[in-house]
Amino acid sequence: MTDIQDITEEEAANNLPFLITMCERNRTVWRIKRPDGCTVLLSPLIQHGPPIDQEVISQVEEFKKEYMEKTPKEAQVDEAA
Repeated sequence: MTDIQDITEEEAANNLPFLITMCERNRTVWRIKRPDGCTVLLSPLIQHGPPIDQEVISQVEEFKKEYMEKTPKEAQVDEAA
C-alpha cells in the first residue's frame, strides 16, 4: 500500500474512475477533504479470497450430512454448543 494521498472534493469528483482504479491496482488510499473541513477516506478493501462456488458449498454440506449419518450418536459433536 502506498501513502495516503490528499485531494480536494472537486478533484475527487472529477477523477473518480481513476481514483478507484488506483485503489484497486496500487492499494492507494485517498483522503478527500471538503471545503467545510469534513474529510473522508476512499480506500481498498482486502478480500480474503475469491467467493466460493455454490456447487462446492453444496458438496460440502452433502458430505457433512452423510458423515454425520454414519457417525455414532455418542461420537457426534453437539452443533448447538
